[in-house]
Amino acid sequence: MLLDPVRLHVFTDFDGTITTIDTLNFLATRLGAGTEAFRESERQLREGRLTEREAAAILRAEVPIDPDFAPFARWCAANGVPLTVLSGGFEEIIALYVTPEEFPGLQVCANRLRPGTWECCFRDDSSHGHDKAAALHAARTRGRQTVMIGDGMSDEAPAAVADLVFARRGRPLVAHCRRRGIPCHEYGSFRDVLQGLSARLGRA
Repeated sequence: MLLDPVRLHVFTDFDGTITTIDTLNFLATRLGAGTEAFRESERQLREGRLTEREAAAILRAEVPIDPDFAPFARWCAANGVPLTVLSGGFEEIIALYVTPEEFPGLQVCANRLRPGTWECCFRDDSSHGHDKAAALHAARTRGRQTVMIGDGMSDEAPAAVADLVFARRGRPLVAHCRRRGIPCHEYGSFRDVLQGLSARLGRA
């Protein structure tokens, strides 16, 4: 399908899409799992044995982002294309990777952690705590052409709504789209996504 850059709105998942692996899975396996592990990490932070800066450094070192995401985000900004991160994870983690200084204009819609705790503050009552499809429905109501970039289960509902879907190669979203007859384009990195969008905008 041909895309109109004036009407385009790009939505992207975070964990396993912008990042190479899921940050929450990494935190659970590397720093422990379950309630007691969260309490222990909280104690380490409170007692000064683990600083937030150190925790962030561990996370960023072990879970890098797709190196082609930053050029993709710059392309969106240069072309006036809104770019929104939709995540079932947490804004506090996403903020370690995508700062307003580095990614001006990037909108992040995710769950939150209650300050000073590991208690989740979900955006809504949906199964993932964040109904990503609602954002695409709203954009389409405003006359936008929507693009969804994702990889996993929480991206299934928005993929069914999007005008164009990019699903990370080898991840569950690809199989889901195939089963449901949802057209999708497999990609390996955001460079592939950028090339796919550029081609549909008639740009090299």
